[in-house]
Amino acid sequence: MHIVGVEARVVRWPLEPRGAARGLWRERTALVIGVRCDSGATGLGEAAPLPGMSIDDLDDAVVAADALAARVPFALETLGVDRITAAPAARFAIETALLAAVAQHMRTSIAALWSRLPLGELVTAVVVDDEAEAARAVAAGARCLKVKAETPEVVHRVARAVPGTRLRVDANRRWPRSEVWGWLAALAHLPIDFVEEPCTDAHELLAERLPCRLALDESLVTLERSALARALASPDLAALVLKPTLLGGFARCLELAALAHRSGVAPIVSHALEGPIAMAACIELARAIAADVPVGLGPHAALEHFWEHA
Repeated sequence: MHIVGVEARVVRWPLEPRGAARGLWRERTALVIGVRCDSGATGLGEAAPLPGMSIDDLDDAVVAADALAARVPFALETLGVDRITAAPAARFAIETALLAAVAQHMRTSIAALWSRLPLGELVTAVVVDDEAEAARAVAAGARCLKVKAETPEVVHRVARAVPGTRLRVDANRRWPRSEVWGWLAALAHLPIDFVEEPCTDAHELLAERLPCRLALDESLVTLERSALARALASPDLAALVLKPTLLGGFARCLELAALAHRSGVAPIVSHALEGPIAMAACIELARAIAADVPVGLGPHAALEHFWEHA
Protein backbone atom coordinates (compact mmCIF):
# COMPACT_ATOMS: atom_id res chain seq x y z
CA MET A 1 0.00 0.00 0.00
CA HIS A 2 1.09 3.55 -0.75
CA ILE A 3 -0.05 6.73 0.96
CA VAL A 4 -0.84 9.26 -1.75
CA GLY A 5 -2.48 12.04 0.25
CA VAL A 6 -2.15 13.65 3.68
CA GLU A 7 -4.22 16.54 5.00
CA ALA A 8 -4.61 18.12 8.43
CA ARG A 9 -6.92 20.64 10.05
CA VAL A 10 -7.19 22.24 13.49
CA VAL A 11 -10.52 21.79 15.28
CA ARG A 12 -11.63 23.73 18.37
CA TRP A 13 -14.81 22.91 20.25
CA PRO A 14 -16.39 23.90 23.60
CA LEU A 15 -15.88 21.72 26.67
CA GLU A 16 -18.40 21.56 29.49
CA PRO A 17 -16.56 21.68 32.87
CA ARG A 18 -18.00 18.51 34.40
CA GLY A 19 -16.99 14.96 35.14
CA ALA A 20 -13.38 14.28 34.13
CA ALA A 21 -13.18 17.87 32.80
CA ARG A 22 -14.48 19.49 36.00
CA GLY A 23 -12.55 22.63 36.94
CA LEU A 24 -10.17 22.42 33.99
CA TRP A 25 -10.83 24.00 30.59
CA ARG A 26 -13.72 25.43 28.61
CA GLU A 27 -12.31 24.50 25.19
CA ARG A 28 -10.54 21.56 23.61
CA THR A 29 -8.27 21.75 20.56
CA ALA A 30 -7.03 19.00 18.25
CA LEU A 31 -5.30 18.50 14.93
CA VAL A 32 -7.20 16.01 12.78
CA ILE A 33 -4.90 14.19 10.35
CA GLY A 34 -6.33 12.39 7.31
CA VAL A 35 -4.52 9.99 4.97
CA ARG A 36 -5.54 8.42 1.66
CA CYS A 37 -4.14 5.26 0.07
CA ASP A 38 -3.72 4.42 -3.58
CA SER A 39 -6.49 1.86 -3.09
CA GLY A 40 -8.88 4.64 -2.09
CA ALA A 41 -8.91 3.66 1.59
CA THR A 42 -8.77 6.55 4.04
CA GLY A 43 -8.01 7.02 7.71
CA LEU A 44 -8.33 9.73 10.36
CA GLY A 45 -6.25 10.40 13.45
CA GLU A 46 -6.56 12.98 16.21
CA ALA A 47 -3.72 14.78 17.99
CA ALA A 48 -5.11 16.48 21.09
CA PRO A 49 -2.32 17.22 23.58
CA LEU A 50 -3.73 17.75 27.07
CA PRO A 51 -2.66 21.10 28.54
CA GLY A 52 -0.82 20.69 31.80
CA MET A 53 -0.18 16.98 31.28
CA SER A 54 1.18 16.42 27.75
CA ILE A 55 4.85 17.01 27.10
CA ASP A 56 4.02 18.22 23.57
CA ASP A 57 1.61 20.76 22.12
CA LEU A 58 -0.48 21.41 19.03
CA ASP A 59 2.40 23.09 17.18
CA ASP A 60 4.37 19.83 17.45
CA ALA A 61 1.46 18.00 15.82
CA VAL A 62 1.29 20.54 12.99
CA VAL A 63 5.02 20.12 12.31
CA ALA A 64 4.62 16.33 12.33
CA ALA A 65 1.68 16.44 9.91
CA ASP A 66 3.67 18.67 7.55
CA ALA A 67 6.61 16.25 7.71
CA LEU A 68 4.30 13.34 6.90
CA ALA A 69 2.73 15.20 3.97
CA ALA A 70 6.18 16.02 2.60
CA ARG A 71 6.88 12.30 2.15
CA VAL A 72 3.89 11.67 -0.12
CA PRO A 73 3.78 9.36 -1.97
CA PHE A 74 5.38 6.65 0.16
CA ALA A 75 5.00 2.95 0.78
CA LEU A 76 3.40 2.30 4.13
CA GLU A 77 6.00 -0.35 4.94
CA THR A 78 8.83 2.18 4.67
CA LEU A 79 7.43 4.69 7.14
CA GLY A 80 8.92 4.90 10.60
CA VAL A 81 6.63 7.05 12.73
CA ASP A 82 9.41 7.47 15.28
CA ARG A 83 11.48 9.18 12.60
CA ILE A 84 8.62 11.55 11.75
CA THR A 85 8.14 12.89 15.27
CA ALA A 86 8.85 12.26 18.94
CA ALA A 87 5.72 14.19 19.99
CA PRO A 88 3.39 11.65 21.69
CA ALA A 89 0.03 13.08 20.60
CA ALA A 90 1.21 13.48 17.00
CA ARG A 91 2.53 9.92 16.91
CA PHE A 92 -0.80 8.65 18.20
CA ALA A 93 -2.68 10.59 15.53
CA ILE A 94 -0.44 9.41 12.69
CA GLU A 95 -0.53 5.78 13.85
CA THR A 96 -4.31 5.94 14.14
CA ALA A 97 -4.79 7.42 10.67
CA LEU A 98 -2.51 4.87 9.02
CA LEU A 99 -3.96 1.91 10.91
CA ALA A 100 -7.49 3.05 10.11
CA ALA A 101 -6.62 3.18 6.40
CA VAL A 102 -5.07 -0.29 6.52
CA ALA A 103 -8.08 -1.66 8.42
CA GLN A 104 -10.48 -0.11 5.90
CA HIS A 105 -8.46 -1.56 3.02
CA MET A 106 -8.52 -5.02 4.63
CA ARG A 107 -12.17 -4.68 5.69
CA THR A 108 -11.41 -5.35 9.34
CA SER A 109 -10.93 -3.39 12.57
CA ILE A 110 -7.81 -1.77 13.99
CA ALA A 111 -8.04 -4.12 16.98
CA ALA A 112 -7.93 -7.12 14.64
CA LEU A 113 -4.69 -5.82 13.12
CA TRP A 114 -3.01 -6.12 16.55
CA SER A 115 -4.81 -9.13 18.01
CA ARG A 116 -6.15 -12.38 16.63
CA LEU A 117 -8.92 -12.38 19.27
CA PRO A 118 -9.82 -8.81 20.22
CA LEU A 119 -12.44 -8.26 22.87
CA GLY A 120 -15.92 -7.77 21.50
CA GLU A 121 -17.22 -5.80 24.47
CA LEU A 122 -15.59 -3.54 27.06
CA VAL A 123 -16.63 -2.86 30.66
CA THR A 124 -16.01 0.72 31.77
CA ALA A 125 -15.34 2.23 35.19
CA VAL A 126 -17.73 5.17 35.54
CA VAL A 127 -16.21 8.43 36.81
CA VAL A 128 -18.08 10.04 39.73
CA ASP A 129 -17.44 13.06 41.93
CA ASP A 130 -19.82 12.41 44.83
CA GLU A 131 -22.26 9.97 46.38
CA ALA A 132 -25.25 11.19 44.37
CA GLU A 133 -23.47 10.52 41.07
CA ALA A 134 -22.30 7.16 42.41
CA ALA A 135 -25.82 6.09 43.34
CA ARG A 136 -27.15 7.07 39.91
CA ALA A 137 -24.33 5.23 38.14
CA VAL A 138 -24.88 2.01 40.11
CA ALA A 139 -28.64 2.23 39.56
CA ALA A 140 -27.91 2.46 35.83
CA GLY A 141 -25.83 -0.73 35.97
CA ALA A 142 -22.25 0.40 36.72
CA ARG A 143 -20.16 -2.30 38.38
CA CYS A 144 -17.00 -0.25 38.97
CA LEU A 145 -16.68 3.43 39.88
CA LYS A 146 -13.72 5.78 39.62
CA VAL A 147 -13.86 8.41 42.37
CA LYS A 148 -12.10 11.73 41.89
CA ALA A 149 -10.95 12.38 45.45
CA GLU A 150 -8.73 15.04 46.98
CA THR A 151 -9.34 13.54 50.45
CA PRO A 152 -10.39 10.13 51.84
CA GLU A 153 -13.68 11.59 53.10
CA VAL A 154 -15.09 11.71 49.56
CA VAL A 155 -14.31 8.02 49.08
CA HIS A 156 -15.93 7.08 52.38
CA ARG A 157 -19.14 8.92 51.44
CA VAL A 158 -19.29 7.20 48.06
CA ALA A 159 -18.60 3.80 49.63
CA ARG A 160 -21.48 4.29 52.10
CA ALA A 161 -23.81 5.29 49.27
CA VAL A 162 -23.02 2.22 47.13
CA PRO A 163 -21.90 -0.53 49.52
CA GLY A 164 -20.05 -3.43 47.92
CA THR A 165 -19.36 -1.62 44.61
CA ARG A 166 -15.77 -1.85 43.40
CA LEU A 167 -14.01 1.51 43.61
CA ARG A 168 -10.99 3.09 42.02
CA VAL A 169 -9.62 6.30 43.50
CA ASP A 170 -7.98 9.01 41.39
CA ALA A 171 -6.10 11.52 43.54
CA ASN A 172 -4.48 13.40 40.62
CA ARG A 173 -1.27 13.73 42.69
CA ARG A 174 -3.02 16.09 45.10
CA TRP A 175 -2.58 14.21 48.37
CA PRO A 176 0.14 15.64 50.66
CA ARG A 177 2.98 13.15 50.56
CA SER A 178 3.26 13.18 54.37
CA GLU A 179 -0.38 12.06 54.60
CA VAL A 180 -0.44 9.41 51.89
CA TRP A 181 0.33 6.33 54.02
CA GLY A 182 -2.24 7.29 56.66
CA TRP A 183 -4.89 8.14 54.07
CA LEU A 184 -4.32 4.82 52.30
CA ALA A 185 -4.69 3.04 55.64
CA ALA A 186 -7.99 4.85 56.21
CA LEU A 187 -9.29 3.37 52.94
CA ALA A 188 -7.84 -0.12 53.28
CA HIS A 189 -11.07 -1.71 54.57
CA LEU A 190 -13.07 -0.54 51.53
CA PRO A 191 -13.50 -2.50 48.24
CA ILE A 192 -10.83 -0.45 46.44
CA ASP A 193 -8.96 -1.80 43.43
CA PHE A 194 -6.27 0.88 43.61
CA VAL A 195 -5.44 4.53 44.16
CA GLU A 196 -4.07 6.34 41.11
CA GLU A 197 -1.06 8.60 41.59
CA PRO A 198 -1.81 9.78 45.15
CA CYS A 199 1.10 12.23 45.07
CA THR A 200 4.07 13.24 42.93
CA ASP A 201 6.67 10.50 42.45
CA ALA A 202 4.09 7.94 43.57
CA HIS A 203 6.22 5.13 42.16
CA GLU A 204 8.71 5.71 44.99
CA LEU A 205 6.05 4.67 47.51
CA LEU A 206 6.17 1.15 46.06
CA ALA A 207 9.55 0.54 47.70
CA GLU A 208 7.64 -0.43 50.87
CA ARG A 209 4.43 -2.34 51.60
CA LEU A 210 1.33 -0.17 51.43
CA PRO A 211 -2.20 -0.42 52.93
CA CYS A 212 -3.78 -0.05 49.46
CA ARG A 213 -2.46 -0.91 46.03
CA LEU A 214 -1.52 1.87 43.60
CA ALA A 215 -1.83 2.57 39.88
CA LEU A 216 0.58 4.63 37.81
CA ASP A 217 -0.83 7.07 35.29
CA GLU A 218 0.73 10.47 34.54
CA SER A 219 4.17 9.41 35.75
CA LEU A 220 4.46 6.83 32.95
CA VAL A 221 5.15 9.70 30.53
CA THR A 222 8.57 10.46 32.03
CA LEU A 223 9.32 7.42 34.20
CA GLU A 224 12.70 5.88 33.41
CA ARG A 225 12.72 2.21 32.43
CA SER A 226 14.69 1.19 35.53
CA ALA A 227 12.19 2.93 37.81
CA LEU A 228 9.30 1.33 35.92
CA ALA A 229 10.90 -2.09 36.32
CA ARG A 230 11.18 -1.58 40.09
CA ALA A 231 7.56 -0.46 40.25
CA LEU A 232 6.38 -3.49 38.27
CA ALA A 233 8.19 -5.78 40.71
CA SER A 234 6.17 -4.44 43.66
CA PRO A 235 3.20 -6.51 44.86
CA ASP A 236 1.42 -3.23 45.62
CA LEU A 237 1.30 -2.04 42.01
CA ALA A 238 -2.14 -2.95 40.71
CA ALA A 239 -2.32 -1.26 37.30
CA LEU A 240 -0.75 0.84 34.58
CA VAL A 241 -3.17 3.41 33.17
CA LEU A 242 -2.44 3.76 29.45
CA LYS A 243 -3.37 7.02 27.72
CA PRO A 244 -2.12 6.88 24.11
CA THR A 245 -2.19 10.67 23.62
CA LEU A 246 0.25 11.09 26.52
CA LEU A 247 2.35 7.97 25.91
CA GLY A 248 2.78 8.13 22.13
CA GLY A 249 0.31 5.83 20.48
CA PHE A 250 -0.46 2.17 19.93
CA ALA A 251 3.06 0.77 19.82
CA ARG A 252 4.19 2.27 23.14
CA CYS A 253 0.96 1.33 24.91
CA LEU A 254 1.12 -2.24 23.62
CA GLU A 255 4.71 -2.45 24.87
CA LEU A 256 3.63 -1.26 28.33
CA ALA A 257 0.67 -3.63 28.30
CA ALA A 258 2.98 -6.57 27.60
CA LEU A 259 5.22 -5.53 30.51
CA ALA A 260 2.17 -5.26 32.74
CA HIS A 261 0.85 -8.70 31.75
CA ARG A 262 4.24 -10.30 32.47
CA SER A 263 4.27 -8.69 35.92
CA GLY A 264 0.72 -9.57 36.88
CA VAL A 265 -0.34 -5.94 36.65
CA ALA A 266 -3.52 -4.77 34.91
CA PRO A 267 -3.08 -2.63 31.77
CA ILE A 268 -6.02 -0.21 31.74
CA VAL A 269 -6.62 1.92 28.64
CA SER A 270 -8.03 5.36 29.35
CA HIS A 271 -8.57 8.65 27.54
CA ALA A 272 -7.01 12.10 27.90
CA LEU A 273 -10.18 14.07 27.19
CA GLU A 274 -9.82 13.81 23.41
CA GLY A 275 -12.54 13.99 20.81
CA PRO A 276 -14.36 11.02 19.26
CA ILE A 277 -11.68 10.09 16.70
CA ALA A 278 -9.04 9.49 19.38
CA MET A 279 -11.64 7.93 21.66
CA ALA A 280 -12.52 5.37 18.98
CA ALA A 281 -8.82 4.57 18.64
CA CYS A 282 -8.50 4.12 22.41
CA ILE A 283 -11.38 1.65 22.29
CA GLU A 284 -9.64 -0.33 19.54
CA LEU A 285 -6.45 -0.37 21.62
CA ALA A 286 -8.34 -1.68 24.65
CA ARG A 287 -9.97 -4.37 22.51
CA ALA A 288 -6.56 -5.41 21.18
CA ILE A 289 -4.97 -5.58 24.64
CA ALA A 290 -7.94 -7.70 25.78
CA ALA A 291 -7.34 -7.34 29.50
CA ASP A 292 -10.29 -8.63 31.50
CA VAL A 293 -10.64 -5.47 33.62
CA PRO A 294 -12.85 -2.37 33.42
CA VAL A 295 -11.30 0.32 31.23
CA GLY A 296 -11.41 4.10 31.58
CA LEU A 297 -13.34 4.82 28.40
CA GLY A 298 -16.74 6.02 29.49
CA PRO A 299 -18.52 9.01 27.90
CA HIS A 300 -17.00 12.39 28.77
CA ALA A 301 -17.56 16.05 28.01
CA ALA A 302 -14.98 16.34 25.21
CA LEU A 303 -16.98 13.94 23.04
CA GLU A 304 -19.79 16.46 22.77
CA HIS A 305 -19.94 19.25 20.16
CA PHE A 306 -16.88 17.95 18.25
CA TRP A 307 -18.63 17.16 14.98
CA GLU A 308 -20.49 20.49 15.04
CA HIS A 309 -17.11 22.22 14.76
CA ALA A 310 -15.23 19.63 12.73
